[in-house]
Amino acid sequence: MDTLALDLKLWDLTVDAYGNWASVGDATPSSPNTGPGMRLAQDVATQCQTWLGEAYYDTTQGINYSGILGRAPNLAFIQNTFNEQALLVPGCATAIANFTFTPGPTRAVRGTISVSDQNGNVGTVQL
Repeated sequence: MDTLALDLKLWDLTVDAYGNWASVGDATPSSPNTGPGMRLAQDVATQCQTWLGEAYYDTTQGINYSGILGRAPNLAFIQNTFNEQALLVPGCATAIANFTFTPGPTRAVRGTISVSDQNGNVGTVQL
């Protein structure tokens, strides 16, 4: 399986050296930013960035951000929520979300999610 490659900094579609839509997946040689592990990580990140009810074809998918935002963050709850969503992605065997909270005027919750498939391919993406 392949998916369209995303620029990891801009989180937008990108092109290859020939000007075609770049793809990442099983046919792509493995490296930290390519291959089956990165395809899975990108698919998981897309799943986790979906608001609950936003996907019109299945409104049960997505994270209930309205239940998370506007409150003091419970990192264990957030990490568990992201792990559960990640495991809904076809082929995802394991998921480990790791978030941190920065208090103060620039309050932010940031983190990564590391995933693996049944073949042992691993990928990590920043959320």
